Amino acid sequence: MSELTTPLVILETKGGNFNPPNNPGKDNMAVLQSVLSDSIYIQWEVNNTYQAQLTAYDDGSEAFNLLEVQNMVKITDQWFMIKQIQPDYSGGITTVDVTLSHISNEISRIRSYNAKDPVDWGDLSPTSEDNHKNGQPDLQVPSDNDDDQTKEVTPQDILDCIFKNNNFGVTYQVIGKFNKINVDDPYASGSGKDYLDRIKEAWPDCVIYPDNLNIRVYSHDEFYKNYGNRIDYLHDTAEITLSYDSTDMSNSARLVGASYSQETTVDTGLPNGNAGKGAQAVINDAKKYLGVPYVWGGAGGARGGNPFSGMDCSSYVSQVYKDFGINIPAYVPSMEPYGHRVGTPQTGDMGFYGSPGASYHICLALDSTTMIYEPAPGQACKTQSIASYPPQWWERNDQMAAIVGASGGDDGDADNTTTDSKEMYYFAPFMYQNAESVKRWGVFYTDDITSDTIQKKDEMKKYADTQFKLNPDLEIDATLEDNKRPIAGELIRVEVKPKNFVTTVAVVGYQWYPYSKATQSTETLNSNGKNILDYDNAQRSKVAAIQGNVHKLMTNTDTVQSGQETWTESEAEQYAQSECS
Repeated sequence: MSELTTPLVILETKGGNFNPPNNPGKDNMAVLQSVLSDSIYIQWEVNNTYQAQLTAYDDGSEAFNLLEVQNMVKITDQWFMIKQIQPDYSGGITTVDVTLSHISNEISRIRSYNAKDPVDWGDLSPTSEDNHKNGQPDLQVPSDNDDDQTKEVTPQDILDCIFKNNNFGVTYQVIGKFNKINVDDPYASGSGKDYLDRIKEAWPDCVIYPDNLNIRVYSHDEFYKNYGNRIDYLHDTAEITLSYDSTDMSNSARLVGASYSQETTVDTGLPNGNAGKGAQAVINDAKKYLGVPYVWGGAGGARGGNPFSGMDCSSYVSQVYKDFGINIPAYVPSMEPYGHRVGTPQTGDMGFYGSPGASYHICLALDSTTMIYEPAPGQACKTQSIASYPPQWWERNDQMAAIVGASGGDDGDADNTTTDSKEMYYFAPFMYQNAESVKRWGVFYTDDITSDTIQKKDEMKKYADTQFKLNPDLEIDATLEDNKRPIAGELIRVEVKPKNFVTTVAVVGYQWYPYSKATQSTETLNSNGKNILDYDNAQRSKVAAIQGNVHKLMTNTDTVQSGQETWTESEAEQYAQSECS
């Protein structure tokens, strides 16, 4: 076989299956002999891209005819799924450019549904056991329950939910230690890719690096390791490119920590859910609020707070009902469903102004001829004859009617307080800046940084520092002299002696030509705060050295010849910077 081509195994998939068999039959596997060696490369970027590219010519073989989408090709020891084919017919030769996706990306075809999205799988269950229950689901439409959306989980829990006992040949493992954390709706319905995205979002330092269909979730320290290798510019590589990018920097934000519910007791002077019974008890209770000012959107009723601080028309009626243990909203249109229409009002009935579904004002009947209500801004709770300001219609609440119709009782032991629940912060939200980053680069604001668990300001600052991007990105691209296989996550010592730059970085991406002797592979090396500072210090050292030489040149009178221009200090600074570029 010529060095210009490389034989590759190609596998015809059947029935939509994407699990390469251990011993495929000869009828669906062949060896493709016409792939151009220099065209084959694998491209990988941490937690993002994993794909391949190749070009083959038509040699008339059956193997070439297997180059169809959703068939699989094995490159080195990894399987890739054909996703795009672009034929080219020129010079009497047919070639095809083939784009392939790593087999692990096919997990997007696996789906899981939770209890909120019931499904009758029938014979189509993606698992061999009951983590996707095969029984017919309940016909009752499920209701949302916000209390169940946040759960304390690990990556293993999330992987179990989507991949346990699957029928696709997908296996998985967690490598390293991960703390349990609270994740919003970790088992929400979605694809295998959605589940992995949840893991990456919840544990942003993790790395997902698959080996064929074995999904591996690494902790940061388990993935990034030093194997003793290094890259020396002009010795191990012909080209190294370094570039700054401050686009995504952040070092300043409003920090919001955890909160808790605080129960407070307000002395209203009125009964709260224990106001006795009978029409007179309702009348007495309603009149206790006479003189309370009208405040649009004020306290009272379903809104909580101290009703004497001010109420509007809806919160006033809601408050009177609340005093008798009846819970109704404090928004006029929403109060309509809590009663049924009546002709002649009685004590406790609600009078609505406007049209059904669009009512805008409400009052409370004291009897068949008198009403009480919060009228308008600038006024206060008062009584008035119904005839002078009649509502469009009246409604009666059955619970209130039962209280009005009951005989009165002794309410001397009634509780004259109301309980209000307030959400309180452990510490007030505050603005925070990382002083060192701001001093070096200036202020870069970002969105609020929040935590549902942190209760101390100092801990919140430490957490914010882990969420900020305190330094510019420094991307290092190295073109390698040989095409040995890159090691994803390897920590490598990089030396660029002309720049006085030495640092340790990790392989976070590569474009590898495994079979080419002419095309060089490239590695993308990571950026972090230390790398930036290493590079920055190297630049500063070189600037200082050149400025020193320029200063000596300027102060050495022997070197100043007739007609020679004299440099200003700013010109010397510009020259020093140009020498470093």
